[in-house]
Amino acid sequence: MQEKSQITLRPERIQFSSHSMKISDPDHGGYKIPYREIVLASLLAPGREEGTCYEPEITDITGDMEGDLILCDSKCCKWRIHPELTGMTAGSLLENLIIHAPYILVGGG
Repeated sequence: MQEKSQITLRPERIQFSSHSMKISDPDHGGYKIPYREIVLASLLAPGREEGTCYEPEITDITGDMEGDLILCDSKCCKWRIHPELTGMTAGSLLENLIIHAPYILVGGG
């Protein structure tokens, strides 16, 4: 079984094209993640207690929900995206992803 790797990004810009997400991170450069490789998308939202996170139910996610976007691709890679520098919320990123790739499983990251 292939070991999972995790990439954590704090991008300045995220663009949704017709076939992929383009991510510009000041520390790690540019990434292009094709939608066809993403198999799971979820959010990690800040918990009520300092330093805690939780994964909200899909029915509780809104466009203004803060937190991190979590993506898992077909190569067992997990992407954790902190969107605060983009001016977007994790919820709005997830909404955009669902619009461009509605076949991605959402939740359960």
